Amino acid sequence: MKSLAIDSAASCMVIASRNDDLTATLSLDIGMKQSQKILPAIDYVLKQLDMTPADLDFTALTAGPGTFTGLRLAFSALKAIELAHDVPIYGIPSLDAYAFPFRNFGGTVVSVIDAKKDQFFAAVYKDGSCILEAEDTTVERIRDFLNSCDTENAIVVGPDAGIFSEALKEAGYKSAKHLPFQPNATESLFAIAEEMIEQKKEPLKDYDGPIYLRKSEAEIALENK
Repeated sequence: MKSLAIDSAASCMVIASRNDDLTATLSLDIGMKQSQKILPAIDYVLKQLDMTPADLDFTALTAGPGTFTGLRLAFSALKAIELAHDVPIYGIPSLDAYAFPFRNFGGTVVSVIDAKKDQFFAAVYKDGSCILEAEDTTVERIRDFLNSCDTENAIVVGPDAGIFSEALKEAGYKSAKHLPFQPNATESLFAIAEEMIEQKKEPLKDYDGPIYLRKSEAEIALENK
């Protein structure tokens, strides 16, 4: 299948295209310049595989939680392709995408994104199923949950796994480990979206937007006025 995937939930945006067995991937860890580069990046990865947006069978993205700006950029770009070429978009919760490569791991998987201000977006999985839904939470909250599960075999995954793993250790939970290199989430997006298509699950509707677990700085400032 011909497809395009964007992981924009963390600071480093990853854009990938796939044409059957061939894949082209580009990472953008360039801060606010992502808004200027996302469309040229999409064009670039598609051209590497001799494709245009009109050739795509579907697109997929990390639907959130994650960075406000990154999620909005990805949604806007893919919705433009959808409107122009009738290409369906499949939205996959960000933490599910990061945990997906470890679905057959025998222990507990903690999927995390650094949400700043000593908070993390986190969810916990076991045997491929979510046992703690995504939260805007603290290290201590996840530590206590892991202790309540009486688990001694936990791994931390996601773009900020290293930061969270160290924070867990400092909080007194010694059993969690992380891999030094995390899998590319766009591979998970392709795989999960193809599963959704096989299961005839609906793509995103026109009115669907990012999954936010936290209010934006603008919303908070408005409420405080």
